[in-house]
Amino acid sequence: MDAHLSQKVSLSFFCKSLTGSDSTGHGDPVLNPFTLPDRSRADGRPLCPWETAEHADLYVPVDHSQHAFAAYSEALRADCDFKKSGRLVLITGPQGSGKTSLMHRCAWETREYVTSLQSPINVEILDLTSDGLVGSDTQARARHICRRVHDELHLRQTFQTDRHYEEIDKRSEEPAQFYPYLSRLLLAEQLLVLVLLPPSELVEEVRNYAGYAQRMLGFFCESSYESVAGIEANPAAKPITHLTLDVLLESDGWDFVSARLARIASQNAGCPTTDEDTIRQFMQARIRGRGQTTIRELQMTCESVFEAALSSRSDRIEYSDFTQYYAEKALLS
Repeated sequence: MDAHLSQKVSLSFFCKSLTGSDSTGHGDPVLNPFTLPDRSRADGRPLCPWETAEHADLYVPVDHSQHAFAAYSEALRADCDFKKSGRLVLITGPQGSGKTSLMHRCAWETREYVTSLQSPINVEILDLTSDGLVGSDTQARARHICRRVHDELHLRQTFQTDRHYEEIDKRSEEPAQFYPYLSRLLLAEQLLVLVLLPPSELVEEVRNYAGYAQRMLGFFCESSYESVAGIEANPAAKPITHLTLDVLLESDGWDFVSARLARIASQNAGCPTTDEDTIRQFMQARIRGRGQTTIRELQMTCESVFEAALSSRSDRIEYSDFTQYYAEKALLS
């Protein structure tokens, strides 16, 4: 998008005043374009389309995320028979680059695609990403996940008899026994279980889950550690689907912001306006000052800056609004 077009887009396509009236004089709601469905400003959870359907349309092709998602979709369609083999998906990239969000998107894509095929398979997604396991050794972490998987399946009444839960519980201290037995139960139930694991800094742990990925079991893991990102050079029990994300480019900023503004416009709502030059200046300052910026930082910053504009009834976001936000944040930290 050239500079002339971006100016035209920001000033005409998105321009609705904060009085709540458009050019026809009819009242429209005024919204923060960076407030996500089923999320509040205090809720920093990433996009999760398998939990909130509206999130599926909120992904923007920045920080290599679209390329990574396309690579996963291609791999899934090339081999989606979980009755024959499990799968481990590893997502690596810097902190804040959207790894957990991509994980949720890939799990959602798996559920949607597998259940759309001519088969009776159902899919359960177990979100264990928030299970803090920092500092625990590999064995302790593995046993913790076994117990959590057992508990989640029990709470959801996945199996019809208590005996099944008792049998997998007896094996929860030995993951190498737990997952093969669970795999047989899931195969009999025609149920695919996708386990979203906590972040890992341990190469050994990720390699172990490649072996634990039995039939009807899929594991999704994320890591910000370079040692884990290089795991493909090492032998593993099964091939690992490895997806990578990166920090944002300067151009990614306007791609992200304009997509959020377009979403508000499609809802016939009003919001403060801005333009490509303002966002590019902000991106340049953050990248030059810190060496990088991430989608998480951009989302949080824009949500706060636009919220401040709404509170002050300002109809336009300038570069100074971003610098004021960081100045106030520095004073509060």
